[in-house]
This record gives sequence, structure tokens and C-alpha cells, in this order.
Amino acid sequence: MRPAKFLILAFLSVFSQISTGQNSLLSIDSLYLNKIEGFYKNADQIRSSAWPGMTLSPICIFRKNGPAFLYNHPNPPESFKKLRDNLYMGTQAELQISGATQAQINGVLTAINGYDSPNYSCPEEYFAELFHETHHVHQITNVPGIKPDNPVVLLLYPENFKNDALKIAEQKLFYSLCFCDNEKEFNKLLSQINNIRDKRKAIIGEKFLDYEKDVESLEGPAFYCQSLYYKEYAPAGNSLKDNYIQKEFFGVLNTPYYGRNNLRYRHLASGMAMCYILDKHKDNWKEEYYSSEMKLYDFFISQFEFEETISPEIEIDFAISKFQTQILIDNHTRNLDKFYNQNGVKVILEFKKTPQFRSFDPMHAEAINDSLVLHSTLLKLQGGENNELFITGWPVATYYFNQIWHVKSVVLFVPENEIEIFENSRIAIKNDNLLINWEGALYNKDKNEIVFDCN
Repeated sequence: MRPAKFLILAFLSVFSQISTGQNSLLSIDSLYLNKIEGFYKNADQIRSSAWPGMTLSPICIFRKNGPAFLYNHPNPPESFKKLRDNLYMGTQAELQISGATQAQINGVLTAINGYDSPNYSCPEEYFAELFHETHHVHQITNVPGIKPDNPVVLLLYPENFKNDALKIAEQKLFYSLCFCDNEKEFNKLLSQINNIRDKRKAIIGEKFLDYEKDVESLEGPAFYCQSLYYKEYAPAGNSLKDNYIQKEFFGVLNTPYYGRNNLRYRHLASGMAMCYILDKHKDNWKEEYYSSEMKLYDFFISQFEFEETISPEIEIDFAISKFQTQILIDNHTRNLDKFYNQNGVKVILEFKKTPQFRSFDPMHAEAINDSLVLHSTLLKLQGGENNELFITGWPVATYYFNQIWHVKSVVLFVPENEIEIFENSRIAIKNDNLLINWEGALYNKDKNEIVFDCN
């Protein structure tokens, strides 16, 4: 173990190097930079017990409009400055990354996470989520049977009050199953879950039930690994740890949601619950599951014997869901009206040729109808080398045809002083949340609206 004095001096040396660069570090940058190596060591220690055979990918931690730090990356971009062995620094803007996910950085799939989110009360919560993303890289790289879910299906998922009521009942049963130690009661709960899934399949159809299973299969193991990392390394006392684990990982199962609201997140939790239950009752199931090419729910059900039973009475849930689901459906119209009543110049980008759809955040995209989506956190489009659109944390609408990827036009509202049009043939908009630079032709411009035809 290196002496603490040596570690402090090494860090101060690194801090001095990067403080003399173009952008000095903020205290939050220093905090996470100083913990990145410790995280990687912790992740390496826990990965085999969390999930046998799990590999550890390169990582990138960053702050929006601030620095990005690459660790254990074999091929960092040339613009990134080497700080010490395995550690490089560049900027978030040049990588155009956002959120907690995985990204190709110089041809290498890398786990990424932004540490400026207000959702983290301590670094261990943040690094637990980064460990979640490293598990996704492992899945993508080494587990061919696990396929990413199709975000288009999420946007089209039926908003049906009967399905919502049954789904809430199913979530509560999963929660009870996690902490049930009575064999007879366990079998009853499991049977009721399976019964409800059959009923929901009759309501929403196999396509959307398969979507749920895809999310559970992909996200359940990663979310479970996140919980294990937090439990192992969070410095909080047992009572605080237990409170956070209940709230973050199990609480969603006991919380009523309707329509598409937090839909994907709900299946992170149900998938995690299945992993938790399997770990309690079965040995060596993780390797078997990843080699089975089965969906997690189907694998889970196959591991237990139970008799069919009558599903629980949920007439009260039906009554509540009928009211709440309708409110959610009505809110789509209200949200669209709110979008179109923003301040600023209305900018409409019309695309002659379908742009390359690079990225969006399906958990914060709202389908208003079958041709219009409102995005609130992320949208990234590209048109060759010189045309790009990268928007984070700014409301924007996309109109599309057939599939969400086939964008016909983009609409957003921007302060007039942030819009530049060069010789009527290129539009540029830039602030902390927007980077738009596209060649084309100005079609129309007045005080309140700009229409630009994009090449």
C-alpha cells in the first residue's frame, strides 16, 4: 500500500498540471478525479463475486461543459492529455457524450457517466451506477444472447388502465417475493405473478410484453450489480445503506406508475428483483442464465415449481388506474401546448435528406402521437462530417415518418442572440446546452420564426 503522503503529493502534482491548462478544475472535478483509481480497484475486486466472468471495460467520467477523464482506455483521442498511467483528460464537449451509458470512444466501447447530476448524494452512489454501465459493456461484448431493447417500442407502449392496474399489482407481488421466506407463500406469489403476466399479455399483446422482458434481461443484471457495488463500498452506516437500497432499488416496485411514466425504470427494478430472488434461492444461476439465451423472466420462472393459483382481487387498483391513466394521456396535449408556448425564436429545421440518428434518451422522450416526439434531455443527429446537432437538457421536438430514426424536421425555441445564419446557407446555434451547425438554405425568417432547409 502506498503511503498517504505519496498519494497526496501525486494528486497535487496532477492537479497542478491540469490547472495550468485552458480550463481549471472545479472542486467537484477534483473530488471525482481523486477517486477514479480507487473505483477501478474496487470494481476489479467485486466483479467476479457480483457476476462470475464479468470483464471490466475502460471508463470515462465527465462533467457537462467541463472535463472528461478516461481511465484504462487503450486508445485515447490524440487531444487528450496524459495525467499519469492509464489516466487521460480531455473535454466532454469534444466527445459529445451525455448521461450514464456506453459510448464508442476512439473505437473502444467505454462505460461513461456524468458526475454533475444532482441525483447523487455521495460519490459511491455515482460509482455504483458507473459499475452498472461497465456491466452493460460486458454484456454487449461477451453475452450474445442479451439484446438491447428497442426504444421505439417504449414510445409506442399502450397506455391502458387495465394493464396499469395489473402491472402495479405485479410489481407489489415481486416486492413481496423478494422478502418472502415461507415456501408455500413464495409459490403462491410466484403463481400470481405468472397469472397476471398472462392477463397483461392478452391486453397489450406479445410485442410489448417481449419489450418488458428485453429490458429486464438487459437491465436487471446491471441494476443488481449496481446495488451490490453500493452495498459493498458505500461508507454510510447500515441503517443509511438499507434506506438507500430500499429507496433506489426496491422502492419503485412499491410505487404506482401509469402509462409510459417511468416504464423502463420499472423493469430495471423487476429485473433486479428476479436477480435478487435467484441469488437467495439458487447457486451458480448467473453463468447458466447468460449461456441459456433465454429472457430473464422465462429463465426465472423455469427455476421454480409452483401450482397455478387465482390472481389477487384488484378492483380498487382498476378504479384508481382508470382515473390516473386518463390524466397521463391528457397531459400529452398539455405538454405539447406548453412546448409551443415557450419564449424565444421558433427554429424549424427541415431535412431534405434523413439525418443520421446518433442518440437520444428513451427514458425522457415523450411520444405525443405516431409522428411526433418531445425530447427533454438528449438528441444527437449528424449529416456527414460538417453537419451536426447535439442537444442536452433543452426541450426539442422531432417529427418523423415510419420510425423515430427517420427524422423529417426538428423544432426548438432559442434566444435570438444565440442564432447565427451565414450567407443564408448555414445555421449555427450554440450555448451550454445546444450545438447546432448545419449547411442548407434559409427558407423563411421573421421576428418570431426561422425555417431552415437542411442539406
